[in-house]
Amino acid sequence: MNYNHTAPRRGKPKRLVDPSAGLPASSSMPMNPYMYNQQVPMNNGMVPEYGFNVPEEQPPPYGYNATPMQNYPPAESQGDEFQSPQFATHLLTQPVITDMAVQYGNALVGSGKQQFEKYVPVTALKYYFAVNSDYVFKKLALLFFPFANRDWSVKFEQGIPLQPRYEKNAPDMYIPLMAFLTYVVTAGLVLGVQERFTPEQLGILSSSALAWSIIELMVHTIILYVMNVETSLSTLDLLAYYSYKYVGIDAALLVSLVLGRFGYYVIWLYFSASLAFFLMRSLNLRVIPQNYTASYTTAGYKRRLYFILFVAGIQPVLMWWLSYHLI
Repeated sequence: MNYNHTAPRRGKPKRLVDPSAGLPASSSMPMNPYMYNQQVPMNNGMVPEYGFNVPEEQPPPYGYNATPMQNYPPAESQGDEFQSPQFATHLLTQPVITDMAVQYGNALVGSGKQQFEKYVPVTALKYYFAVNSDYVFKKLALLFFPFANRDWSVKFEQGIPLQPRYEKNAPDMYIPLMAFLTYVVTAGLVLGVQERFTPEQLGILSSSALAWSIIELMVHTIILYVMNVETSLSTLDLLAYYSYKYVGIDAALLVSLVLGRFGYYVIWLYFSASLAFFLMRSLNLRVIPQNYTASYTTAGYKRRLYFILFVAGIQPVLMWWLSYHLI
């Protein structure tokens, strides 16, 4: 039987599919003979036999916006941004906030100043501390050598007394304050030389001297009220005049370091006399006016004179009381 190879063949030709056909060279892998059910990638560039291609990424569901989400910070981080120091600094630098803070601060300071000046005469204290170096030297010379002074009046300008820097006869608080502080330091030095110093002594000395000053001021004020004596002296004037005694106490204690008790009593006696003379001449113009007329009775004049003598005479006693136990 002759078989013609060129004759047409009946029936549908069979398709031979080479599994390795169409695979890229880089994806070909040697088959492991010892491994069964070895899997081959489904999507190898050919149309699969089942008629659909499985994409690498699943499409977004219906109605879902496939645009990438923006990286919004969480709610907690948004609150932290408004609570950060940078936000507070930025808020405080705003002109409106700054103006409100300045106005509120000025109003608060103004109200506090008014309340403070009700109890402490700040404006009056400025007058008593308006001094300079020339005034301090002239005043100290006047306290130690008052006998050579001829003019004890305080000059006025437009009805207001001149400040101490322009008038040496005006009372001040600078010298008494510095003398009081020097008294505490000098007392500690004297006690240290005598090997009797303790830190508690400074507190005791300062508190006792301050208490005596307050008691003396109260006594003088009560005397003026009881004796019904009207003067041009203010409370700060009285405090300034009798506080000059601390200058003499300091001088006596410093001399006692060199000359002992003898030097102390010499300076104490001399300064007691000079301070008494200074107070009598200074207070005479403030307690007994220059335009003294017959309207003042003899009893009224005597009351004023007794008050001056009392203030001047008690200063040596207080000088000795505040310093005798230190030598």
